[in-house]
Amino acid sequence: MNRLLADSYKVCDDSTTIDPASHLSCDMTVSSPAGWKKLCFKTRAMFEEICRTKSYKPYKFLVKTDDDAIMDPLVENFISSEYEGGNVYFGTTYGPNTSYDPQNNTWFGGWFYGVNTEVVDKICECGLPQCISKMGEDQWFGYTLGQCNIEKRDLVVPEDFVHHKEYSTKRLNIKFTAIR
Repeated sequence: MNRLLADSYKVCDDSTTIDPASHLSCDMTVSSPAGWKKLCFKTRAMFEEICRTKSYKPYKFLVKTDDDAIMDPLVENFISSEYEGGNVYFGTTYGPNTSYDPQNNTWFGGWFYGVNTEVVDKICECGLPQCISKMGEDQWFGYTLGQCNIEKRDLVVPEDFVHHKEYSTKRLNIKFTAIR
């Protein structure tokens, strides 16, 4: 089984502050031209560096998560069992990108989404489109897949596998804090 979560390559932007001795250290750090206020530009800068270095090549999937999101370990089993080969784009769904994208491409919530590395190859070959004003990074990624005409299967991950900012049950309420 592919170790989706355990075998990961962590890309950070230059505003991320992580204790270098922690297990959360960054494998790659990129400069974000517009800082946290323009997430689309930050994500585009990360993909420019990923495409330039081909650092994703040893992996089967590229997964983007927020630092205040956690995944149930069963998400790995779900994705592996649902993955049938070919191009796949997965995450917790938001919907079509109608406000910025006349093609109505699907985009997944920014705290958790991913693709297999064959899709990353195609994105890198196609080239990265510019960000459109006020476009979120998750919307930009869906837009990029559409602009590159990448045929893919959209795999919706059940929301109970990914917890963003908090996790609550009848007896437990945990709030997460982003790493800064």
